[in-house]
Amino acid sequence: MFTSIKYLCGITLAIAMAGCYKDEGNYEYNEINKVAITSDSSDVVISQQDTLRINVNLSQTMPDASGLNYQWVMYPTGTAQTRRTLDSTKNLSAFITEAPGSYVLDYFVTDKKTGVSFQKRFRINVVSAFGEGWMVLEEVNGASDIGLVTKGNKIYRNIYSATNKGAKLPAGANQIQIINYRSDQEIYIFSPADMIQVNYIDFLKIKRFDEFFFTAPAPKPQGHYLLGGADKILYNNGQVFPVSLMTPPPFFYGLPLIGENPYYMEPYPIYSVLKGKFFYDRISQRFYRAGAYDIELSKCPAYNPALDAFDMNNIGKKMLYAEHNVTDQHIALFKNNNHDSLFIYVIDAGIDNPAIGKYDVTRVPGLLGADHYMMSKTLTYLYYSNGNKVYKLDILAQTSTLLYTFPAGTQVADMKLYLNYDDFEDPDNYRVIGIATNEGDHGKLYYFHIAGTGNFTGDTFREVFSGFGKLSSIIFKSRS
Repeated sequence: MFTSIKYLCGITLAIAMAGCYKDEGNYEYNEINKVAITSDSSDVVISQQDTLRINVNLSQTMPDASGLNYQWVMYPTGTAQTRRTLDSTKNLSAFITEAPGSYVLDYFVTDKKTGVSFQKRFRINVVSAFGEGWMVLEEVNGASDIGLVTKGNKIYRNIYSATNKGAKLPAGANQIQIINYRSDQEIYIFSPADMIQVNYIDFLKIKRFDEFFFTAPAPKPQGHYLLGGADKILYNNGQVFPVSLMTPPPFFYGLPLIGENPYYMEPYPIYSVLKGKFFYDRISQRFYRAGAYDIELSKCPAYNPALDAFDMNNIGKKMLYAEHNVTDQHIALFKNNNHDSLFIYVIDAGIDNPAIGKYDVTRVPGLLGADHYMMSKTLTYLYYSNGNKVYKLDILAQTSTLLYTFPAGTQVADMKLYLNYDDFEDPDNYRVIGIATNEGDHGKLYYFHIAGTGNFTGDTFREVFSGFGKLSSIIFKSRS
């Protein structure tokens, strides 16, 4: 019996071996075309709003006339859920609109004959193109957009529409403001009937005017300011809306400050961290004040001729402009109600008797019809423009100097001082003035360096950039 079993097992094994031997040669193995992909580097750094270019070298073992297909696919590192096909060419040339961050770029090469694909992976680091530089607000054919001149003198235009799916800014956009708050940066664009906030990295729209309020008033925004790091105020149609930053975010505006009578405050903040805020009422032509947590406006200290240069409760003039000068000192420019006399009032918002100076500046040239003003942050100089001319007013001496005359037909659109919030040791801080001009619907941006005298170095500009639409507002944007 055992012999029979061994015999049967032997026959079975022989048959199996014979079957395997006969199967040899039944399969035909064909070589396919293999593609090797090489490039100069697999790690690339690219700025937003720039063109990503990558050239590759391909080698094939068995090229075929059918050719190859190509695909470049990009997605954020760690997730492939948001994928964008950049191109379908051998070498890549693609405009980058992605937000700053780390990305994966997969390059696929597919043999058309066999359908077999080969892959190479690239690591892409997108950095902000809009880190720092002079922002400009320009209008072309009735539509407004944002441009930026970087510190490397590269010009980006139509930034807002490029990152917001072609949308333009609200009609009549006319002012840019930046709040540098803690480690963040807030950028606001104003128009007659709206105010929008955009992301400081990629300029994507964050929210519009009504989203800043619990219950929004009719939108007529005039200014949005951070006061001493403790609170913000928003001017809207002469009303003042405060919010304390001591409470946890998100922050929303509620009711405006309460006044004893209807008021219309001029949108120029005058404040100190210790003593609070001062406001000038267009209707009563006087100052009011409010502490950091006050919900009501109060009168200023009673006039004391022995201590006060003027009565803050009884000015009786039209405010044209006010701005911070040095420490807690602010400069306010007034015109009398007959429109023929001008006065400078000096307010130190950090002391008990803030009315510290008053100057008659009627006789200085160009100031009565001036259209733009800018206060020095180091000396008591007020810079102002009238048409195509720029002047410096020495407030203490009550004398004015003509600094520069632009070509005939030119109109100054805006003036701002340079301040780099990322580097307070930057030698250009408060030493460079950016001036925007228009010649019809064509705008230019000039940089003027300020000498120790307060005049323009060399009596001329340092740099000029042209090719813009009609400019309305400029401001220097720090990196963060």
